[in-house]
Amino acid sequence: MKINRSPSALCLVLAALSVGGSVRAEEGGWETVLTGPITIKNRAIPNSPIKEVWAEGDLEAAVQDLQPALLNIERFRYFMPYLKDSRQIGELEPDGSRYVYTLIDLPVVGKRDYVVHVWVLKSVTDGGTFENKWSAEPERLPLRSGIPRIVKNDGGWVVTPIGDGSKSHVVYKFAVDPGGWIPGFAANMGNEKGVAETFKVVEKEAQRLRDERKAGAGKK
Repeated sequence: MKINRSPSALCLVLAALSVGGSVRAEEGGWETVLTGPITIKNRAIPNSPIKEVWAEGDLEAAVQDLQPALLNIERFRYFMPYLKDSRQIGELEPDGSRYVYTLIDLPVVGKRDYVVHVWVLKSVTDGGTFENKWSAEPERLPLRSGIPRIVKNDGGWVVTPIGDGSKSHVVYKFAVDPGGWIPGFAANMGNEKGVAETFKVVEKEAQRLRDERKAGAGKK
């Protein structure tokens, strides 16, 4: 799939770090903006030009492969476009959560960085479902000279097995404000357009991990 060189690329990069609380169907205020293999909804955030995005669809990958694809921070630079640095800050917290720093460099938009606090709420070993969440912690690290810091970046993934487990139903919910000179309407458009691209690259990475896992099992 062609990657748009626009604000949507920002969503694509940010999505790799998406790690989110339970998505509840009874939550109101959502408007469907796209239907198809990936359904996308959005809703207004009080006192903000940025909209919250809800996307869901089925991926050709198992939960056991999607989970490491979404959690192996150090690998993001190998499959996420425009990502220059992604790393854990310090040691794991007592509750098992961690802080992550990411630097991206986008055409036209330029460099942005962000710090998020990441929690895993459910692991595939807890019954087959993966669920995690993240929230922005912009003051966790000092600002870098000349690099705007993203201060609004919250959301999460819920991944549930389908059928025999070789496929998964994925729900991804997030709210991101790239800041700087990008107006709210452009950021919202980019966030929505970038979702399908995000699903695609995460699916591909999970399939790579699946093939690697099966090859390793065959050597035993």
